[in-house]
Amino acid sequence: MRKHLSVFMLAARFALWPTLIVSLAGAAATFYMLRSGCTPEIANIVDGQLFELAAKPVTVGALLLCALLMLPLRERGGAQPGYTLRRLSVSEAEVFFLQSAAYALAVFAYVMAQCAVCFGFGLWLQSNGGGAAGSLSVLAGFVNSSVTHAMLPMGDLAVYVRMACVYATLGMAAAYSAFMGRRGRFAISPFVVMALAAVGFAFRAFTGELGHNIVVLFFCGVICFGFISSVNSREKDEEDVEGED
Repeated sequence: MRKHLSVFMLAARFALWPTLIVSLAGAAATFYMLRSGCTPEIANIVDGQLFELAAKPVTVGALLLCALLMLPLRERGGAQPGYTLRRLSVSEAEVFFLQSAAYALAVFAYVMAQCAVCFGFGLWLQSNGGGAAGSLSVLAGFVNSSVTHAMLPMGDLAVYVRMACVYATLGMAAAYSAFMGRRGRFAISPFVVMALAAVGFAFRAFTGELGHNIVVLFFCGVICFGFISSVNSREKDEEDVEGED
């Protein structure tokens, strides 16, 4: 258990600064979009139109973070990940899963930072008479906006499950790129996953649209199964080659 925690902390350490920098930049972009788009026509936050303006910074920032996390663990800042992994004798499959968990949490942290900006801006508008539902205006706006509903699904269990799968899939995509990078190879599939996340509205959840959630869950399941199968297959092939040598 201790060696697995060490690998997880190593991956989290490498993900810390990219997550922090992209989260701050994304928060600034989200605030700018909300502030500049806050016209009298959409100042009423109840219908959720204002929060829809956060769609681009949320999606672009999350995918940018994934791209930064795709770099393999390299020696920098006094850390020697290659030596650490060899010393801990952790299998590559275990490293892949631990990296996936750390990177999924990194994407989740980024999205929550944008959620905090939207919620704070909504509270400011609500206190200045921008909500027709009184003290429930921000919550109503979060439910009616597909962007904020994905961030904070409230009581929508299907969206909770769907977004957890989205974070896990993007975490696996970044970890798989790192897995291949440690072998001196370049993986295209993680970038395909990022493109699918962008065009498939991975960071949007429409209230009452169960079909969209099912489609996203299906693709997430297929993608994760493909990554896991590839990692296990390559690790087995490497073990067979080492055995023959």
